[in-house]
Amino acid sequence: MQYQHIILIIDRMRLERGMSVAELGRRTGIDKKRLWYILDGQREMRVDEFLKLCIALRMDPRSFVTREIVDDVAKATARSVDRAQH
Repeated sequence: MQYQHIILIIDRMRLERGMSVAELGRRTGIDKKRLWYILDGQREMRVDEFLKLCIALRMDPRSFVTREIVDDVAKATARSVDRAQH
């Protein structure tokens, strides 16, 4: 799942729940301006921000994990272990 797609899902859930960006920022502790930039794709979202948004929007963060992500992490881990052993 591409990053931009994740942002679209999060913003859609915000709208479905009738929440303004300011309200979502208050609930998550994320500065409103930073949150605007994240939702607009101008800033990268940190992991802690992603988790806070999921909690505030009552979304399961695991729903974003795809088979492709699992495979990519497994490959990267294998490469890292291989490099460490040599």
